[in-house]
Amino acid sequence: MEQINQQYVMEMVLFKLREGTDKRRFCQAAAALTEALQTEMSGFKGRTLLHTPDENQWTDIIYWSDMKMALTAMDQLKSVPAFQTFVAMIDSREITLRHLIPANLSV
Repeated sequence: MEQINQQYVMEMVLFKLREGTDKRRFCQAAAALTEALQTEMSGFKGRTLLHTPDENQWTDIIYWSDMKMALTAMDQLKSVPAFQTFVAMIDSREITLRHLIPANLSV
């Protein structure tokens, strides 16, 4: 059976918020960033923001069309105000970033 060619990159960022961060304000900043990604970043496909039940640990999953677009966006986002607001609420000592590609499961 021929497998459908799935061309995308999943960016996964694990992090904690800075102590004292208002979770509602953080979610508003995340929504503003999603809007900026949709309107300003080529190759953006979608985004899901998740957290543990105690809201202590967060995972941001962003889908890009390819690795080049994901890496280009990392550079471009530094100058986007919505991104600056979003990352200002994240504890910079607690960030793990991975770019993942789909495995070819056909044998």
